[in-house]
Amino acid sequence: MKSLIYPCKTIAQNSDRSVGFEFEYSNLEIEDTANIIAKNYGGEIKIINPYNYKIYTSIGTFKVLMDFGFLSNSKLKELNKEIGLEIDEDTIEKIEEIIAQIGKSLVPYELTTPPLKFTQINEAHNIKELLRKNGAQGTRANLLYAFGMHINPEARELNIETILSDLRAFFILYNFIRDTLDIDITRRLTTYIDPFDTAYILKVLDFDYRPTMSEFIDDYIAYNPTRNRALDLLPLLTFIDESRVREKLPDEKIGKRPTYHYRLPDSRVDETAWSPCFAWNSWVLIETLSADIENQNRLADLMYKYIETPWNLLQRDKFEQEVNEWVQKSIKYL
Repeated sequence: MKSLIYPCKTIAQNSDRSVGFEFEYSNLEIEDTANIIAKNYGGEIKIINPYNYKIYTSIGTFKVLMDFGFLSNSKLKELNKEIGLEIDEDTIEKIEEIIAQIGKSLVPYELTTPPLKFTQINEAHNIKELLRKNGAQGTRANLLYAFGMHINPEARELNIETILSDLRAFFILYNFIRDTLDIDITRRLTTYIDPFDTAYILKVLDFDYRPTMSEFIDDYIAYNPTRNRALDLLPLLTFIDESRVREKLPDEKIGKRPTYHYRLPDSRVDETAWSPCFAWNSWVLIETLSADIENQNRLADLMYKYIETPWNLLQRDKFEQEVNEWVQKSIKYL
C-alpha cells in the first residue's frame, strides 16, 4: 500500500474554508517555541502564565502551552482563592514548577496554529519543520509519548445531511486510514483515540437512520459522552446547539467551534520524512467519499453486512478490497 504523500491536497468544495492544526511534542520549552514562532512570523508574545503563551503574528494567533489544564489554566491559584488556603505566590510557583518537572515525561507541550485558509495549508508543514529543526520530539521518540496531531477542519455545511455523510465516510475509511498512517501502537492502547462503539457504527451506517439534528446530537452523546474519539464531534455539536450538549455533558470541557476535531494522526514532528500533510490528505479522502454518495452508499452497505456477520471473512475481505479499489480510482496522490 502506498503512503499519502506531501504536499497537502486541496478540497474544491467551499475552498474558502479554514483549518487549524495542533502539534503535541516534547523537548522544546514553551518559551523557546514562542520565540521561534515570533521570529519566523513576525509576532508579539503574550505570557498568560509560565505554561501558557499566545503569539500574535501576521497569519493569526498561535497558542503554545503545557497540555495540562491544572498548570496552563492556573488552577492552583484559583483553588487557593476559592478554598482560602492562603498560600503565597512564590510557594504556588514553586509547587507548579515541581508539577511541571514531574509531568514533562508524560505531558506534552501543544502548539496550536491559527486557522489557515486552504490556500495556506502547506504552512502546517513549515511549522512542523521549525519544531523539528529546533529539537522537538514527537510520538515515536519515547514509548511513553502518546502524542497526537489534531486537525480542526471547518465543516462544509452545518446541516445534518452533511455531518452524517462525513461521519459515514470516516467509518468506512477508518481502517484504511489507520493502517496507511501507521498509527503508533502506544496511542492505539490509550483511551485518547478510542474507536467508536460497534452498535453506534451500525446505527449510523443504517440507511434508515435519518435523524433530525437534535436526535443526532442526543444519539451521539448517548454513545460517545467523551472527547476521546478518533473523530470528536463535540466541539461542532456544541457550536450548533450549545445548551443541548452542555445539559447532557455539564462537566466535559468542550470549546465550541464550527469544526470537526480529527484526533487520529500521530505527531511525528522530529521525523524528516513525516509531514502533517499526510494526515491532512487523509481528511481530504474522507470528504471525497462523503461527496461521492453513490459509492459511499455501496461501501456502507458492504461494511454493515460484514460487521453484522464478523465470522464471514469473505464479506470483510470484499469490503476491504472495494475500499482499496475506490481509493485507487479516486485519489491520484496515492
